[in-house]
Amino acid sequence: MEQQNKHTQGGNIDKTLIGETILDLSACAKEGWRLSKQHFYSILQGGLFTLGMILLLLMLIGHFVSIDDLQKPSVSLSFGLNLLFTLITTPLITALMMMGISHSIGLKTTFIGLVKRLAASAMLIFCALMLGALVNLGIALYILPGIYLAMSTGFALVLLVEKKYRPSQAILMSMRVFNRYWMPLSQFYIVSFVLFIAGLFTFGIALIWLVPWYLHTKGVLYRTLFGVEVIGQPSTNTDKKDSVFYA
Repeated sequence: MEQQNKHTQGGNIDKTLIGETILDLSACAKEGWRLSKQHFYSILQGGLFTLGMILLLLMLIGHFVSIDDLQKPSVSLSFGLNLLFTLITTPLITALMMMGISHSIGLKTTFIGLVKRLAASAMLIFCALMLGALVNLGIALYILPGIYLAMSTGFALVLLVEKKYRPSQAILMSMRVFNRYWMPLSQFYIVSFVLFIAGLFTFGIALIWLVPWYLHTKGVLYRTLFGVEVIGQPSTNTDKKDSVFYA
């Protein structure tokens, strides 16, 4: 029965891969802004919790690791710190992105509920480690390849969670779609980066609005390009109570 009621909201991957999906970046950004106002407090709470955990982690590292070791870390220390950051931050950041996706199809989810479901995912952590290694390798090859890999794999983690892909499959699918729609997606990432840098000059105050906008716009882009699987009856209601986020 559950399988019979499962359906996709938004786009279709097969059509996207052959370039048939129409991607209006301006319309996606406007919808992302509308969603960020509608779900502002719920996603802001998740963002503040994530920031708090990162700051706490940095404080703990500063307490147990000397400044000299951090300035010239050994291979084992670098690997250990990278693994620690990945274990702590990956479920949190992925949960924020999944909130943006769920809001884009009119469903309400809780940040803590998503984190609890993602924290035990070994494949999610493995995929995040693969992404980190790829981006670092790309940066080592004259920076531009690293920038490309960072942008082109931007949907990999949520593809792994929402589509149940394997890590390698999620990474390759994200790259294939990015290569097909590289112009609007590059514009989105570049504009977002510039806005985040500008937001830092406001002592971070502007980020209170920029982060929810970014997460929701990315959620709309995901829905448009990949589609989102839900369980329940299709509905045009913006607050679908008869559907369940299939992730």
